[in-house]
Amino acid sequence: MASKMVSAEAAAARIPDGAVVTVSSSSGLGCPDKVLSAIGARFDREGRPRDLTTLHPIAAGDMYGIKGVDHIAKDGLLSTIIAGSYPSGPSSLPMPEIWRMLTEDRVAAYNVPSGILFDMHRDVAARRPGVLTQVGLDTFADPIREGCAMNASAAAKPIVNRVEFGGETWLHFPNIVPNVAIIRATTADERGNLTYEHEGAYLGGLDQAIAVRNHG
Repeated sequence: MASKMVSAEAAAARIPDGAVVTVSSSSGLGCPDKVLSAIGARFDREGRPRDLTTLHPIAAGDMYGIKGVDHIAKDGLLSTIIAGSYPSGPSSLPMPEIWRMLTEDRVAAYNVPSGILFDMHRDVAARRPGVLTQVGLDTFADPIREGCAMNASAAAKPIVNRVEFGGETWLHFPNIVPNVAIIRATTADERGNLTYEHEGAYLGGLDQAIAVRNHG
């Protein structure tokens, strides 16, 4: 059996244009920074991959030396980002590039409650038709308000519907199906199995892996 172990650069080279990429991270905790860096470096060299959509149940990277999503915050590389949170820190530090992109409407950016994004990966893995929840009703997540959209580009592409079911009002988030998962673990074997013996948390990695395995 051929080994599935490859370098970060080789992993980045496998990502096609238009991919939906899910990233396991919690700010600096568990951030797969080396692979994200390799994706950004490949784009700088080759102009590929282009038009990625990325899913982040929790922010990837921080403002203290772990760039995370900022490695791929480049025009042409990233077209859509759907995240439960974004890198943050004191206003005395430079603004992360991902914030600059979203405030300048250069990327369609959404802020979806983290629990909904974690549930979505589980539902994608199980081939269910999306997340049905009352979490977020009458808040920024509700389409009668912002519908999770952080800028005009996102508002033009709604990702949540307000529906009636069983005599009650719900939010329905249709599944966004990833075909690439970037997950940091402690150890990998040649068959592609991962273990987390020295990681701080699982951060939804199993659901992300199964979601991509079942659909990627």
